[in-house]
Amino acid sequence: MRGSRVMKRVPILAGLLTSLLLAALTIQVSAQTAQDSHARTLNFGYDKAHEITLEGTIQEVISQSIPGTPGGMHLLVAGSQGIVDAHLGPYVTKDTQEALHTGTPVQIVGAMEKVHGKDLLLARQVIFGGRLVTVRTKNGFLARARSLRQVRPTTETVSQVQVNGGAR
Repeated sequence: MRGSRVMKRVPILAGLLTSLLLAALTIQVSAQTAQDSHARTLNFGYDKAHEITLEGTIQEVISQSIPGTPGGMHLLVAGSQGIVDAHLGPYVTKDTQEALHTGTPVQIVGAMEKVHGKDLLLARQVIFGGRLVTVRTKNGFLARARSLRQVRPTTETVSQVQVNGGAR
């Protein structure tokens, strides 16, 4: 009799374990899909063929996350197009964050993108105070210092001739 009770429980336990395994895999796949779609918004939406250069003055530096916008540092820049929200991303060095403040004149190279119904300038390079800071690769991927094989966020010193676009 004992053997028959154990035999009846085995299929029930196998069914429960199979259900738990399928539920765990489903949750993991849906989490990866959400992360991938967020990455596409920030990277694959970057249109390098339509890069622009924005020149203006920083009106506000936003380092806290704002609901409905990509995480990371944002600069509100007043230029000839009005106030533009420039997304620099989460990998801006502390040194660069401290150097960017209200009233600083900047030149930003990047591509405009609509994210969650809001126009953002996805910054690739930021030039200010004789410095060139690269925050995205030429294809629009955020540059991060996690691996030696990846492009790292860089800060270079640029001459006034480079900032102004060369001799005229």
